[in-house]
Amino acid sequence: MRKTILIPTDFTITPLLLLKHAAATSTVALDVIFLYCTSLPDSITELLFYSPKKILEAAVTKEFSDACAVMQNKYPQRIHSIRFELFHGRSKDAFETMAEMNEVDETFIARASTIPSHKNNFDPTPLIRRSHGMVTEVDLESYEYIPEKDLLTGLFVGAV
Repeated sequence: MRKTILIPTDFTITPLLLLKHAAATSTVALDVIFLYCTSLPDSITELLFYSPKKILEAAVTKEFSDACAVMQNKYPQRIHSIRFELFHGRSKDAFETMAEMNEVDETFIARASTIPSHKNNFDPTPLIRRSHGMVTEVDLESYEYIPEKDLLTGLFVGAV
């Protein structure tokens, strides 16, 4: 049996901590969707050459991709697949439709942190909290003051 989980991402350590929590607490195999939220371009020229694949390729860092591979190797029985999804909607209905289309069973978000906005991306946490799907809020406050390098090391060796 498998279930599909959704984790909003800004390609930092927080989504990886959420993935580790989901993998460590799950009793079934997981299909993981990292959701990256951006606004659609305004210009007609940009829309003509719009490519979700190129947007994701530009956003997903090599370090984040490598960390996902390490997590998948660390939890081979729990993490069945990892993929990245681009989302442009800014309404609860758009989010719920996307979740339904991707057959999302559960969404994991950090309780106290938000995804900082850069360029065209936005934080979907308010949409997720208002949606009707199953939402698990994970308390990551204990990690707030640990340097990211130490967090990353702990993530892979099991100390975090």
